[in-house]
Order: sequence, then structure tokens, then C-alpha cells
Amino acid sequence: MLRLTLCILLAAAVPGSAIAAKRTVSLTQARSAAAKGDADFSAALAMTTDRNTCLNGCGSRGYDEAHCKLFCKPGFCHPDEETPYCVGN
Repeated sequence: MLRLTLCILLAAAVPGSAIAAKRTVSLTQARSAAAKGDADFSAALAMTTDRNTCLNGCGSRGYDEAHCKLFCKPGFCHPDEETPYCVGN
């Protein structure tokens, strides 16, 4: 019975975390996808920002410093955000 309960809880947790995870790709991957006509990546590249601007914007939206440092790494794009963007140097 305990195994069944754990399996049910695990099955319920995995899809939720997978849905919550946002896609992050390298700037090189984003450029390649945009060149092939991917509109999400084209939009992300059009909104490329520098790291300091990204960190300031992230902090002003109420995220903690660790979260912002993770998402504002130079050379990465976040095409699945409400406003897709890439972080330059």
C-alpha cells in the first residue's frame, strides 16, 4: 500500500514539475532555430538584453538573487517566458 501511495504521488509530481520548467537554450541554439524560421526564438533574440539589465529587471519583479543569477547567465535565451528574451554579455 505504501508503494502504491508513493507511486501515485511521484506520478502526480513529475508532470507538474515538467510543466513548470521553462525552456532555456544557448544563444547559439536560439540563432540556429531563428534562422530556420522559429518565431519564438526570433522574438527572444529581438529582446536580447545585457546581464546587468536582466539582473535589475529580475530583481524588480521580486525574484531572489539566486534565481536571478541563474536566469541571467550571459549567452542563454528564455523563449518560453511571457516576454521571451536572451541575455548577452
